Amino acid sequence: MKTPPRFVTWLLKTFGHPDTSEEVQGDLLELYDHWVQTVGQRSADWRYSLSALKLLRPLAKSKTANEYPPPFLLGPSMLRSYVKIAWRNIKHARAFALINGFGLALGIACALLVFLVILHETSYDQQQTKKDRIYRVETVNASDGGPHPGTYTELGVVLLNEAPEFEAVVPIMNKWQRGLTIPVTGEIFKEKVVFVGSGISSLLDYQWVAGNAKTALSQPNQVVITESYANKFFGTANVIGKTIRYDSKQDLQVSGVLKDHNQTTNFPFDVLVSFPTLKRVEPDYDSHGWSGFGDNFQLYTLLKPGFTPEQLTKRFHAIQVKYQKDPKTIENQHFALNPLSDIHYSFNFSGRQANPKLLRMLALIGAFVLLIACINFINLTTAQALKRAKEIGVRKAVGSNRLSLIYQFLTEAGLITFLAALLAVILAWITLPSIATMMGLPLTIADLFTWKVGAFLVGLASITSLLAGTYPAFRLSGMPPIWALKNNKLPSGERSVTLRQGLVVVQFTISMILISSALLINRQLSFFQNADLGFNKAAIITIGLPSNEPEKLQTLRAQLKESPQIKDVSFSFNSASAESNWMQGMQYRKGATPIEIKTQMKMGDSHYLDTYGIQLLAGEKLKDTDTSSAAFKVLANEIFLSRMGISRPEAAVGQKIYYGDGNQFATIVGVVKNFHVNSLHQKIDPTLMQVVPNNFYQAGIKLQSEAPTVEAIKTALATIEKSWKATFPNQLFGYDFLDKTLADAYKNETRTAQLIETSTLIAILIACLGLFGLAAFTAEQRTKEIGVRKVLGASVISIITLMTKDFLKLVLIAMVIASPIAWYAISQWLQNFEFKTEISWWVFALTGLLMAVIAMLTVSYQSTRAALMNPVKSLRSE
Repeated sequence: MKTPPRFVTWLLKTFGHPDTSEEVQGDLLELYDHWVQTVGQRSADWRYSLSALKLLRPLAKSKTANEYPPPFLLGPSMLRSYVKIAWRNIKHARAFALINGFGLALGIACALLVFLVILHETSYDQQQTKKDRIYRVETVNASDGGPHPGTYTELGVVLLNEAPEFEAVVPIMNKWQRGLTIPVTGEIFKEKVVFVGSGISSLLDYQWVAGNAKTALSQPNQVVITESYANKFFGTANVIGKTIRYDSKQDLQVSGVLKDHNQTTNFPFDVLVSFPTLKRVEPDYDSHGWSGFGDNFQLYTLLKPGFTPEQLTKRFHAIQVKYQKDPKTIENQHFALNPLSDIHYSFNFSGRQANPKLLRMLALIGAFVLLIACINFINLTTAQALKRAKEIGVRKAVGSNRLSLIYQFLTEAGLITFLAALLAVILAWITLPSIATMMGLPLTIADLFTWKVGAFLVGLASITSLLAGTYPAFRLSGMPPIWALKNNKLPSGERSVTLRQGLVVVQFTISMILISSALLINRQLSFFQNADLGFNKAAIITIGLPSNEPEKLQTLRAQLKESPQIKDVSFSFNSASAESNWMQGMQYRKGATPIEIKTQMKMGDSHYLDTYGIQLLAGEKLKDTDTSSAAFKVLANEIFLSRMGISRPEAAVGQKIYYGDGNQFATIVGVVKNFHVNSLHQKIDPTLMQVVPNNFYQAGIKLQSEAPTVEAIKTALATIEKSWKATFPNQLFGYDFLDKTLADAYKNETRTAQLIETSTLIAILIACLGLFGLAAFTAEQRTKEIGVRKVLGASVISIITLMTKDFLKLVLIAMVIASPIAWYAISQWLQNFEFKTEISWWVFALTGLLMAVIAMLTVSYQSTRAALMNPVKSLRSE
């Protein structure tokens, strides 16, 4: 028998198509034998060689007659098929789809609401075209924890002459609510008023409806109002030249009208009075002072293009050397520029101060809740894989490849996520008003339907689909068909169970961290509410004073004290504890080196201690006649004494202390027990109390009873209002309760607690949904086992215990993991407070117990249902 050329045969075997090489080689050998017999061996060798060469790749054709091109797996027809099959599977497994869909909807809704809050808080003043060049001048004391937003009034004048790097320097003095009278109608309004420099128009992007931006605030007695306030005061926007009377003292002429400001601004000014007017309405106001400052006076600057804040460091130091002169002050104090982008996160005029840590915590909570929902999806999908095993096996057996199966499972995840996203929008729409009220945000339903929210929702749904669907898709699509068709079970089942258990532990861990955090934050809030402030805040009503004329104040006090419901009345700059206080640099000069003491000034009358229940430790109380500049008298707190180096209160009585580095001094005539002049966020500052009638802006009214009835409060308020109107007939009456005002200082913490509590409930609900689904699946898988156990005499309790103990083990593992994480997170949060509660171990034990009870209640329904099932039915079920 003749053989073809060996080299050609080797080429065909090596470079031929691997799927058809044997078949082709056999056909060629038959042809070769035929050619040898008909045309001879030489010609047969040539024909064999040419035929073999044509069959070598890439000359060979890529397909045989029986091959068809594979379909494009992401083509329209295939996508329609994926969606149709996915919808069919969702309808077939309604309970599974409902649990997954509702859990994902809760997670997406939570993330969506968190996004709305963060988007709002980070959008303040982003519309300003010069935002990158706007800075606030802040005062930094080495002895204080952080910078003060206020500064010296003289600095604004000095910077205009000494700092050519600034394009504009704008002073802003906030006077909070003041009485405004419209002379034409006689109507009285109580509105927030600010005194601003004329450079405000070059600093901020105001839209002028009427008036000249350059001159509208340059002269005394000018006022600019927004369009809505023009309509509010006069019923029309055409108000140029009209008159508004400020506090029944000074007539102001309307010189401009502005478009209403955005809600997301730190400068929500509706009534802007020219800064030169301030000296006319308050003749004693020190507009060129270097001795003290308050947070209500702030200085804003506009840097010229090309300059940076760092370049101003030397300039500020030179100004201090030239104008402040005192080496000790220069050493302990400096000025800093805070960019506009950071002002919303500190004291500002918007009345809202965002907390970056809270925003990061919100983002983390939103991510955690969404992660719990995705874990539910993964757990329940992989747990349901056994029911899909035969489907996958059949698909693979008839030629379906793994990639098409992956696309199929991802489509199912995407469809469930899409439906969940629609439900999430509905949930967000329903709950947004409550969230806005809780957070104190001006969010409306319209904020939910913006392009930013839409883009976020699309991105979030896509990420959620991939996060929730990728693992199940790859896990199920990789199943060998022989396992599904022959054994009807998944390969490596133990690893799947271990993964599901691990994901359940993650869910419980996150939930327990949130529960522990909520408990500890509420403990801190309870600590705030019950802490000893060093004074009595109960049953005190505060009212603002439109005038501090001594005769009027004495008349008001006399009328109020005639009421049996009123115990005492005090006039002061502010309450015993307030967020805005007057800072003053003091010196104690008994020694070679003067001792610098940055001091909180409390300005009140002789009734101040009795009204607020502040304890006098040594010396005597202040008298209303202690107002002579030649012999100022003050009361000092214990902290002030410690800074002086005096340990006994009696030793401080009679000591002289000086205002700054000047020659004016005051004599300490008494020492009071420490009390919290600020909120509990801050330490107790050195404090002096002094009688300064010109700075009396508030009346504190102490009621007779510490716990007055509703009727007693109504009677007292009626008496106060009647006396008020008799004393200040042309002013609006308003009041506050001191304990409520002090509680408002902890609004951020209260909101944090409410948010974490809400998030905790959502996280627990989602985790319980997943646990319920897993328990149902476990009960279904162990139906025959439970039937056998019951036949052999197992009790219902033993079967319930059998099915719940595995889940309780997971709770115990989660508690061990969650406790140190929660402890660390809360300990970091508590660093924000000078005074804080302790973290007790029982909080974490209570959390673990609570989570165990929740898990048992969730699982017990399915466990009890399985345990009570008829064993005959159980054994027949398979």
